Amino acid sequence: MSSPARPEVGKEEYLSKSKGIGGKLRKIPEDFEVLEFIEAKTKPHWTWARENKDGRHYIVEITSKNWDTHMLVKELSRRLGIGQRAIGFAGTKDKRAISTQYFSLMASTEKIKKLEINNVDLELMHRTIKPIRLGNLVGNKFKIKITGTDGNKKKINDILGQLNGGFPNYFGIQRFGAVRPITHLVGEKIVRGDYRGAVWDYLTKDGSDTMGAEAREFLKENKDWKAALEKFPYNLLFERQIIGHLSRNQDDYIGALGQLPENLSKMLVHGYQSLIFNRVLDQRIREGLDIQRPLIGDNVIPADNYGGPDQRKIIEVTERNQAKLEKRCGEGKAWIAGLLPGARSEHTGGVQGDIEKTVMKEENIGFKDFIIEDMPELSSLGMYRPLHQNINELEWEFDEQGNPVFNFWLYKGTYATSFLREIMKCEDMRAY
Repeated sequence: MSSPARPEVGKEEYLSKSKGIGGKLRKIPEDFEVLEFIEAKTKPHWTWARENKDGRHYIVEITSKNWDTHMLVKELSRRLGIGQRAIGFAGTKDKRAISTQYFSLMASTEKIKKLEINNVDLELMHRTIKPIRLGNLVGNKFKIKITGTDGNKKKINDILGQLNGGFPNYFGIQRFGAVRPITHLVGEKIVRGDYRGAVWDYLTKDGSDTMGAEAREFLKENKDWKAALEKFPYNLLFERQIIGHLSRNQDDYIGALGQLPENLSKMLVHGYQSLIFNRVLDQRIREGLDIQRPLIGDNVIPADNYGGPDQRKIIEVTERNQAKLEKRCGEGKAWIAGLLPGARSEHTGGVQGDIEKTVMKEENIGFKDFIIEDMPELSSLGMYRPLHQNINELEWEFDEQGNPVFNFWLYKGTYATSFLREIMKCEDMRAY
């Protein structure tokens, strides 16, 4: 096995070999529409979707434009006068999009009905006993337009033929930060116990082309917390909370990280796990190994009650069950598992395990490093994720301006951009 290169985030190996059509996603937010769905055919709803008049949580459907989920939660918290933990949601959505998703709110109907937030439409549904938790959805439906392409229909069809209905299930560039891809860098420092470095990366790294660039550069050069607080824009709320804490509590970097919402803090650590997952998947493709047909030693994830991958379970591939599991994977009822490393993880067998060990050795990281004693809420036990995912019910056509428009749905946790990067193959990550 060759030594794995550490690919730049967002530039992992493609599965298809034909040239892409180029272009850009999200020229305007309306180019990228995403709709959560919570029910598979003939399968029951999630518990929170059942009305219960004695429940303390109100379920609402929110359609937002240009709202990052974490920022929307913060705004809902402020407007409703409730803690962020009293707000539940099933999945995070990208900012530059039209997103329809479900939230649970532990607030009065009177306050909810009076909510008026710019670019947010809210529909009050019902009361329920159970709040919404991360992962409480089946998947997402997408309608996505790519602008500025070469308009080559044959290229698109050639790529789709090579993909054969699926694509590498990389974490998309949005997982690491579409504008400032630093999430994995901050998470890595947290895992290594370098909390000071994590804070400084979060506040100042790779910010030359982003909002608050001058403020980040000022802080980097002057290291003056109080002066920096005057310069950071008010809409960089999380940065301002960290800076405000450090202006009052010199060198308390653990406390500074604690100013972030817990879901966001966990995403930082998860960003580093995602980098390792992407590196292993990238190397498996570079080695010419199939990501849909399981090899002996691989682990396979079976389908759950909703037809998607049950990431809590794995089945080891052996000579006795290989043919059966290969058939299931081919039918879209099982998936080869990739590892998101954590404290309870074990390496996969076979070639996949060799790749995992090589990547983690190069990262100089071990499973037990994901026990974060100073911030135990950020510790991770590890889990699995499919290496490959299917493009479900794909339809596409050119609009009147010659832009390709794709309609499809994906199981939860799968990035539409990981499919569309195969079609576009752009060098500039800002295209996604």
